[in-house]
Amino acid sequence: MSKLYDNLNEQMNFELESAYIYATMSAYLDSLNMKGMTHFFDEQVKEEMEHAGKIKKFLQDTGYGIKYRPLNPGDGKFDSIEDVFKKALAHEKTVTSRINDLVKQAREEGDQRVLNLLAWFVDEQIEEENMFGVLVERLERINGHWNGLYILDKELGER
Repeated sequence: MSKLYDNLNEQMNFELESAYIYATMSAYLDSLNMKGMTHFFDEQVKEEMEHAGKIKKFLQDTGYGIKYRPLNPGDGKFDSIEDVFKKALAHEKTVTSRINDLVKQAREEGDQRVLNLLAWFVDEQIEEENMFGVLVERLERINGHWNGLYILDKELGER
């Protein structure tokens, strides 16, 4: 198979790693008893697993042998609740960049099947970056005040 499919396989692993990273964020927020935010990131973990699953199914359906690699969850250390969400936004921007690189490569190789798969991811990344961008902006306004944090925690628990 082509380098494109190898890179798609790596993106599948990166999506799994994203789930792992979000799990560390969930654990940190849980340690602060922010149960709504914990729930929010637990849901994010499930989403990332689904993203990996979409790529895995595509690769299997096209006859590509799946290859897994060790996952790095990062150090799980965060300075604050705001820091967690800023790091999540930065991570999503990295994902977007990686998806855009895959789209470029699929276009260069003229692989319509991969382009069709990636169109969903392009739309998903718009949603992800917007969601985290709004949350970071709200957290900046809350400015560490617990009353605002608890209101946001309650909202995120309803995800």
